[in-house]
Amino acid sequence: MSHDQVIKQIKEDLSQLRNEVRNGPRHETRNMLVSASLGAVFALGVFWLAFKLLS
Repeated sequence: MSHDQVIKQIKEDLSQLRNEVRNGPRHETRNMLVSASLGAVFALGVFWLAFKLLS
């Protein structure tokens, strides 16, 4: 994934999370929050690793 694709995915996840918080049940919101958080952590880890390997 490119940097732009990761940012786009995080924005989509946050938008979906915002909608879930407003309209959805609590347990679905929690699952979405965990999923978005894990995705963001994974993306940051990949970029950090790529930075270390390429620098």
